[in-house]
Order: sequence, then C-alpha cells, then structure tokens
Amino acid sequence: MSITICAVDAGKSDTKTSVIRDGQLSHNAFPTAIGRATDGGTDLLDHVHTFSCKNLGDICREVKIGSAELPIKSDDNYSKDSDINRICTMYGIASSVNPGETVNVAIGCPLSLFKDKEKRTEYGMHVVPTGRMECVIDGEPKVFTIDKRIVYAESTGILTLHPELFSESRYDAAIVDLGGLNMNISAINNGSVIVGESNTSNHGGRFLQAEIQKRLIGEGIPITDAQVVPAIERGYVNDHDPERKKKSEEIIAEGINAFIDKVTAMLKKTWTNFDTLELFFIGGTSYLLKPYLEKRFDGYSHFEESFEAARFANADGFARKMYAKLAG
Repeated sequence: MSITICAVDAGKSDTKTSVIRDGQLSHNAFPTAIGRATDGGTDLLDHVHTFSCKNLGDICREVKIGSAELPIKSDDNYSKDSDINRICTMYGIASSVNPGETVNVAIGCPLSLFKDKEKRTEYGMHVVPTGRMECVIDGEPKVFTIDKRIVYAESTGILTLHPELFSESRYDAAIVDLGGLNMNISAINNGSVIVGESNTSNHGGRFLQAEIQKRLIGEGIPITDAQVVPAIERGYVNDHDPERKKKSEEIIAEGINAFIDKVTAMLKKTWTNFDTLELFFIGGTSYLLKPYLEKRFDGYSHFEESFEAARFANADGFARKMYAKLAG
C-alpha cells in the first residue's frame, strides 16, 4: 500500500516541508510571510503565488505567499498557531500533494503545549484540520484528503534521524535548534525529552545578521541586507578596498563570538549541568556558524552533514517517524 507523508516545520523565518512518497524523500521551503490580495505591488515580486483554502475560512481567502518581501511576517511571540503559521502550513501541504491524493501530516508543537495532551490535541486540530481539503493555488483548484495527523515535540526530529546516538543512556544531551528567528533548546536523557528543561529564546539568525550589519556599517563598511549572510559564510565582506575587507573579517568574527556568548549564557541559565552535556546543533543558523561553534564547544558538539540536513532536520525526522509508524 502506498503511503504519502508530509511533515511541516513552519518556522518563524521559513516553512519547510519533507514529503515521503513511494519511499522517496523530497524537500521544499519558502519564507513564512504572506500578503493580502489588496497589497499593491506584490505581483511584481519573484516567487509569489496566490493561495486560498476553504477549510481555513476567512483567514485564507486569496492570500499571496512565497516571497520574503511580502509584508505580513511571523511575529516573535513564540506561538505557532497564529494565522500566518496556519496558512503557511496548509500551503506547504497543498503545494506538496497531488490532486486527489490522500496524505498523512506530521507537525511540530511548542514544548509548552506538547506536555499537556489535551492542549497538544487542540493545537493539532487548530493548525491542521483533517478530511477533504479544498484549496486553490494560482487559480488552479486542488482537492486532496488529509487522513492522519500526528503532533510531535518541536526541535526533536533529530531523535529519529540519529537513534543510535540518543538511545544510549550515557548521553545527557541538549538539542540546540538555531533557526531564523528563535532558538529552541531541548534537554534529552536516554532518548526522551525532558520538557521542564526545554525552552525558547529569540537568539535566531535574523538577530545575528542585524547585529553584524550594524557593526559593519558603524565601521564605514557598506553592506546590504542581501549581502550579510554570504559575508558571514565567507567570514568577510568582499570589499574592493583590501583594508576594509580585512577589517570586516575582524568585525564578523567579533559579532559571531558575541552572539555565541549570548547563546552560551542562555544555555547555562537553562541547565546548571551545561558543562557536562553533549550538544547537538540543528537549524540553518547552526550550520552557518559551525566553524565557530565547533571551536567554542570543541569535543562535545555535533552537527548535521550539510546546511540542507541541518535546515530540514525536524521535518525529516517527523516524516520518517510517521512513515515508520504507518508503514510498520
């Protein structure tokens, strides 16, 4: 029997989907940002699609989606059941399935809600309805069925990806999920999440990018929003002036280390036994900072093998876990 799984990680910066169909895994991602039909000029933006979904009611009537330049973005209140996250989750599913297909959906839930079974169930029902879905993408109707829905604890998809590590009782571990806007930190013991020692903070990639851009401009090194991430990846601004280029390298290193200082302070505030933990870093920002994090936490830091793997760690883990449950 063919089983289709769509796992959605609707982050504050980007929404990621991992789809398993005929046993094969595929990825998609788009910015967690929307616009309304009345927003002028958004039709001129690249990658913009129109989307509506009858099942979500008035919140999802002819929205625009697919570009980071769209005006309505996810806020910083750590909630994932807001209108924008519901819309992006449903669009992620609708854009991934075939017309008439039956799909099973896995999503992540904030740990503050996950520990309460009733609240976890309510969250799942609110974010992803089940049954017959009626959507329209770029004017083309798409009808499909969501059969089963499973809610997992956010930032824990990596437990499924690396069971050989986390099943070992010798590990007292922390999963550090550095995303675009937030940092989720989860305590792990013997393969299980310790909910009371897990939380969220605003130490995400956008915070780091804004801080480094501010430092560079303050030192007379011009840099646009679009140039910040490539500069962090290279370790310097590719400036025509050799002196400014060299200076930018120092500024970026200082900015990243200051950011990691704040992350470390947050981790130590969360766990008094922090200095004895194995650290597992996931999320796109963690891979971007891998050389610095490896140096800071030498000998007890672990990373995914690529930016793609780090970015999709949660969605991949949720998809594989649900697939194993339904196919087994």
